[in-house]
Amino acid sequence: MKIYVDYDTTLVNLIDPWIAWINDTYNVNIVSSDINRWYYLSEVFGKEADDYWKSEKYNHYTDKDIFKPYDGAVKFFNDLQKRFGDENIFIVSSTRDHHIEDKIKHAKYYFGISENNFIPVSKEKYHQTKDGVLIDDYPLHILEHIYHNQQVGIIFNYQNRFGWCNENNYHLDAMLSPFINILKDENFNMAASYDEVLNILKN
Repeated sequence: MKIYVDYDTTLVNLIDPWIAWINDTYNVNIVSSDINRWYYLSEVFGKEADDYWKSEKYNHYTDKDIFKPYDGAVKFFNDLQKRFGDENIFIVSSTRDHHIEDKIKHAKYYFGISENNFIPVSKEKYHQTKDGVLIDDYPLHILEHIYHNQQVGIIFNYQNRFGWCNENNYHLDAMLSPFINILKDENFNMAASYDEVLNILKN
């Protein structure tokens, strides 16, 4: 079995440094549960807020003290490699932040992953995940993966902290509306911890 794991906000804590910058810059006090749809930050605070982590000015992947793995992420990734084999575990991550080379170095540093097992994606992820399981925090990626590939997808909502992962908020993201029926599909799963992901993969 091949396992494809998203990087940002699935393995590494992108969201907390981003929110800290938002709160400081705009003098607000939001938390991750307030982000109830994917484009919330750009819609509420403007393009600069959306571009913070992907701009040339803020390349956080070169500072390993800012973007760190979530607690348990490294062990989880190692457990996947042991269970399914290194050759079957992939990180699949968007290139839209323009820092892909540094992101790969970041992933090598923390997770010891081979560059061949890091898949940069410039289009929809489902094109790259046809033959395996996808684990991702963005519901759209999971729903598209299940719809197009008829494979298992797992929405990862770390400690149930992410508002955009909450099913009650899916109607706020127009991109999700064509795939709502997928929520009833046998391949659709949600997990709030790495242990829950591993349990799903046992079945």
